[in-house]
Amino acid sequence: MKHAEEFQELWESLVPDGGQAATVQGELIRSVGRLRDEAERNGNANWDEGYELFCDFIEITFRPLRMADPHARERIEVILNRMRQPNIAYLDYALFDELEDYAVDWCKSHPEPIPKPNDPRQYR
Repeated sequence: MKHAEEFQELWESLVPDGGQAATVQGELIRSVGRLRDEAERNGNANWDEGYELFCDFIEITFRPLRMADPHARERIEVILNRMRQPNIAYLDYALFDELEDYAVDWCKSHPEPIPKPNDPRQYR
């Protein structure tokens, strides 16, 4: 992972101690981090709609990037498709690393905070 330190710094500065982030940048970092945490700590045993919503949010946020960069589009699609298979104790850390790098790059290319309304469906 080329942006491990930056990911952690973004987490600390953008993600609240509990609940959803107030910005798209913060929620992107939170979504990627929560997916990794669930896989590492629980082998996706708690996978439910909340984790599907994280995948949906990531997909929507990255949609313009995926349109601009065919390689990124393909990689993000592969990663999210794998993560949406919760029956597998999904622990391919390299794919989580790659997704975190995409998230850091996205945040760097969007430095101005983008407000994000609260999603009442997201309880994770």
